[in-house]
Amino acid sequence: MTKKNYIIANWKMNLDLMSLNIFFNHIKFDEIDVNKKEIIFAPSFVFIEKTLNLIGDNTASVAAQNLFWEAKGAYTGEVSAKQLADIGCKYVILGHSERREFFNETDEMINAKIKLALKHRLKPIVCMGESFEEKEQGLTKKIIEQKLSACLSEISTGDMRNIIIAYEPIWAISTNVNNTGQSDTPESAQVVHKFLRKNLESLYDSVVTEKTPIIYGGSVDADNVGGFAKMEDIDGVLVGGASKESSSFQKVINNYST
Repeated sequence: MTKKNYIIANWKMNLDLMSLNIFFNHIKFDEIDVNKKEIIFAPSFVFIEKTLNLIGDNTASVAAQNLFWEAKGAYTGEVSAKQLADIGCKYVILGHSERREFFNETDEMINAKIKLALKHRLKPIVCMGESFEEKEQGLTKKIIEQKLSACLSEISTGDMRNIIIAYEPIWAISTNVNNTGQSDTPESAQVVHKFLRKNLESLYDSVVTEKTPIIYGGSVDADNVGGFAKMEDIDGVLVGGASKESSSFQKVINNYST
């Protein structure tokens, strides 16, 4: 199967204006093989347009970190899919574990967001993963199966061409408030990614199974990214802490080699 290599910098609520300028002053786009790697930056809402301007003519895209499930209306503090599309966003991260934990987002809410994103031609990066307790109870596959089915409810085969699945084991995220101090291995992540593909085939067909990118997000850094890149069913990485500085993110990009 053809590898799709997505390397996504999720900056969360980090990087102020000065940090953003410093980052793009030092990132070396000319070292990136854009034929093999798609680089996506996910800044805070207020810096989306600034990030697009700093990318300039370089080959990279911008993702929002969230959107609201209604098209418009009296929803103070929220951002709509159309607003994001209007300013040049191409992708949107949905269902991140921090949104689920701190804002009580459910799979049903995420499903509604996915549908609206697709309506406005945004490509959803749909996150899902298990907690440490669920992992210890041997529930990883059950949780993943439930989340995948619920998040993709009523999503057509055609729409799946524009969706990226991100497996993020909550227990392995270094910045998570309940972080266990444990890290995932490429081999263990591969087992879950393969299971995700099997479930995609049961929900859709073999074409969707083969073509849907499934990326990994769980304390990815320059030291471990090479191992994840070599796994058959891992098509990229969602990078948190290691993406905040250009030097460390550049190493992640350079070390991602299939």
